[in-house]
Amino acid sequence: MRKIFVFISLMALGLSAVAQEYINTKDFANKVWDYRKDSKSIVLKSKLPIVLDFYADWCRPCKMVAPELTQLQKDYKGKILVYKINIDQEKELAQVFGIQSIPTIFFIRQDGKYTGLMGYRTNYELKQVVDSFFFNIK
Repeated sequence: MRKIFVFISLMALGLSAVAQEYINTKDFANKVWDYRKDSKSIVLKSKLPIVLDFYADWCRPCKMVAPELTQLQKDYKGKILVYKINIDQEKELAQVFGIQSIPTIFFIRQDGKYTGLMGYRTNYELKQVVDSFFFNIK
């Protein structure tokens, strides 16, 4: 019985390690970019490239892309960070990024350059963007 409990506990820890982190405006300013101090250019606070998933709980395509992003984070563990931003709760962040459709996914490099995708994307499509935009792999 103890072995089963330990196994389940380790599995839960492993799964939570790859779960996307939900981020609010305050944490965004501390972990990603303090746009209030420098709104003209993105200056990442992270040493890793960042993927931002702008979503809403009621959005079906957002729910469909969530496991794809979880897998992406797992595939690039230690190489990228994936954050989820709920547009209904974080309206200011949605406005800063000009979100008009969800899901919208932004990919931000350390040099402040970014690209984005709208709508559902497969893990394969997301990996293509990560490889080419972040790591220059064709």
